[in-house]
Amino acid sequence: MEKNLKRILASSLALSTFLTIPVIDSNNLVKASEYSTSQVISQMNTADVLTEMKKLKLNYREYLAGNESINQNPVLDSKINSVHNTANSRLSAFIAAEDRETALFNNLALGENDTNLSNSYLYLYQMALAAKTYKRSDLSGVNLYQNQDTINKVIEGLDWLYKNYFENQEKGYYGNWYSWEIGMPMNITKILLLLEDEIRSYKPGLIDAYVKSMDLYLRNGKDGDIDLTSRSHTGANLADIATNRIIQGALIGNEERVSKAVDNILTVFKTIDPNQIINGNTDGFYEDGSFIQHHRVAYTGSYGKVLFNRIIQTMNILDDSQYNPEEILVPTVKEWIYKGFSPVIFEGYMMEIVKGRALSRTGTGYQDVTSIVEAMVDLSSYLNEEESKALQSHIKYIADSSKVKVSSGSFTSYKPIIRFHQIMEDSSVKAKNGIEESNHYAFNLMDKTVHLRDSYAFAFSRSSNRISKYEYMSGENLMPWFQGDGAYYLYLSGRDQTKQFGANYFAAINPYKLPGTTVPVEERKTIPELYGGKLFYENTNHPLNFYASSTSQNDYVYFPVGTNTFSGGVKLGKYGVSGIQLGDEIGYKAKQDGLLPEEFVVYKNAEANKSVFMFDDEIVLLGSGIKDQMGREVISTIDNRMFDVKETSSIAGETYDGRSLQDPANGEYDLKWINFNTDAEGTQIGYYFPETASISVNNDTITESLRKIRTSNPDTKVTKNFFTLGLDHGRNPQNASYAYVILPNFDVDKTKQYAKSPSIQVLSNTEEVHAVENKKLGIKGFNFFSDKKKTVSNITSYNQASILVKNEGDTITIAVSDPTFKLDKMKLEIEASNPVVVAASEGVKTSVSSKKTLIHIDSANSNGKSFEIKLKIND
Repeated sequence: MEKNLKRILASSLALSTFLTIPVIDSNNLVKASEYSTSQVISQMNTADVLTEMKKLKLNYREYLAGNESINQNPVLDSKINSVHNTANSRLSAFIAAEDRETALFNNLALGENDTNLSNSYLYLYQMALAAKTYKRSDLSGVNLYQNQDTINKVIEGLDWLYKNYFENQEKGYYGNWYSWEIGMPMNITKILLLLEDEIRSYKPGLIDAYVKSMDLYLRNGKDGDIDLTSRSHTGANLADIATNRIIQGALIGNEERVSKAVDNILTVFKTIDPNQIINGNTDGFYEDGSFIQHHRVAYTGSYGKVLFNRIIQTMNILDDSQYNPEEILVPTVKEWIYKGFSPVIFEGYMMEIVKGRALSRTGTGYQDVTSIVEAMVDLSSYLNEEESKALQSHIKYIADSSKVKVSSGSFTSYKPIIRFHQIMEDSSVKAKNGIEESNHYAFNLMDKTVHLRDSYAFAFSRSSNRISKYEYMSGENLMPWFQGDGAYYLYLSGRDQTKQFGANYFAAINPYKLPGTTVPVEERKTIPELYGGKLFYENTNHPLNFYASSTSQNDYVYFPVGTNTFSGGVKLGKYGVSGIQLGDEIGYKAKQDGLLPEEFVVYKNAEANKSVFMFDDEIVLLGSGIKDQMGREVISTIDNRMFDVKETSSIAGETYDGRSLQDPANGEYDLKWINFNTDAEGTQIGYYFPETASISVNNDTITESLRKIRTSNPDTKVTKNFFTLGLDHGRNPQNASYAYVILPNFDVDKTKQYAKSPSIQVLSNTEEVHAVENKKLGIKGFNFFSDKKKTVSNITSYNQASILVKNEGDTITIAVSDPTFKLDKMKLEIEASNPVVVAASEGVKTSVSSKKTLIHIDSANSNGKSFEIKLKIND
């Protein structure tokens, strides 16, 4: 399985912390921050450099189109047929030169629409790909391999587009910057690569002309090159641009361009340290496994996925060349899988909390994971035998557990398709999850929490003055207002998650009733509704200078942060506590301060303190301090379960006065417990209410268009059923509260029995402190929202804190985290008889007396990290 001894040695290098770049030369101690390909290339002569350039081009051609040997494999037949059929449909839409006016393809008018120009280059690439994709002669259907007419049309069309719509820099660069700096160059570069010989024969100078123009369009760069200080040249965007420039450099024989692009792409492998931001860049992977793009958006499931695939593609391009620093690439990317990607994938489905605006796109979820599986398959060939086998087992686990078949036909490259089928058919490869099936992930650096068990996954979305409340952009995710305000997603095992979540869910659900949220009752308008159909707010006369991709647009429209600082949580083993104090969007405060234009519309949120305590069988949610400065009615949504109209639901429950609920049970009840399920797998769930409250129960059938959440979605009507539990706190509530327990996979009898003898007890649900005890597990969890000294149970905190305490025999383990990210010091006390400190994290100091332990923590720049202290009790 290994490609060479060099890779075996490279992949065995251990990482001391997640994404820490390993030493790659034991003699010179060269690290990623110091590595430069020019150190290697400077030792080569001109002939060697040209050989290396040819190797890069050959590697990428093989990655894109395979070759005669690879393409003989029968598992590729469907994929290859698809490539040729797609190209044939593009040929049918191709407009001949004599009939051409303002379009190269039917229905793609050019001159003002950058998307149409991007698609024109995509269509040409699809034609070029078929012309260079070998297809066996015995396969039926169209075969365009080495078809001269197709090749001629691609070159002629490429030349025509250049002269009429790409060469003129004054007319170009309209619409989205991404089209000009990444989207179009990506397909142009691949066309130039695939048809290099033919283009040089028929259109000499066209390759050089295109490369020069692409440099000129790199306007977020510097002097026609990547600018690492640019806010647009980070993370996945940087990897895209750098990969394009590697191939462009190889095409024009510019070694300096290639080596610099390789050095640039290496910067995405550095772990982002929020305490030492380099070049203003906050995009990338963090120590706790978080991934951020667009400066402040949790984006593992979209841009993170793109980055992963681009890096694997780059590894293929650089394979066996002198440019390949795989000692850095391989172990780092391997760690991305297990600490960044796998925790946000449940049974082959990508979680909503890390998709940004992409959650409004149709086809996300399982398809997202398919592209990640392709990258995993490719990476497995770079690992040593033991690591490769483990990754293959993880791949098979993801594929086997997915409720939608992993379609290798959607893979980009051919070799991974072959390898994937080999893995799935290899009986010696046993399906095994590469991460623990029961674990807790406090992704505090992106304000997200994931709680995993073998039968469910719970994902909790937060926001703060550090991380955006949501992302809206380009007409995508039109109704996002409360997605970062404590919204949660409960994925139950065995369920096809597209029947529960995905674009259909966001289109059909009431956007003011996302599970876990507390919101004011009012109608908000989308950006196009607010600003006359425009997808962004525009005012270039204002000092903040609002335009489509401006910094002010990012800050106040596309991905605004909140005004709150409290958003975090603590982890102790496989358990966790998470909490958030609701804040407003930063735009609301800016408008009050007179910083925004008068016509700029802002909305104010309700106020609330919200906590989630995550155990094994139970998830406990508390809310307190619920109020509204504007005197509006405020509601909290306990849950809002979507299910198909073809599914039959059933509800059972009991009130505190002993009455049984009758299905469909619409109305308001003083519920003690309720259970919901349908006749489909993975829908059963129980709820227990430890405090009396009037809970609304509703069953509704909703029909909405997919275009409701994304302007470019088809105007397809979606009809879904919803089971909704909620609380109406009334108009102008003052310190209202709620408490409920979610019981995943509990049936009616189990829910009823739990309500009779619950394992949890609410110790405090005040505006200052949330505290819950799980008596069965011997665990207490706390969120101290006040910065004043407060005592609950046997814990005293002198500051805001998230705390977990676990009692096991004569041992007490305490975990503490700063949920505000701003405390230099933390102080707490725990009452315990004759304690002895057994162990403590770095930065922790303790003072022990006969009855209590005083704990001081140096929490400066800890960024939500959990500190642990272990005590032994000597009664």
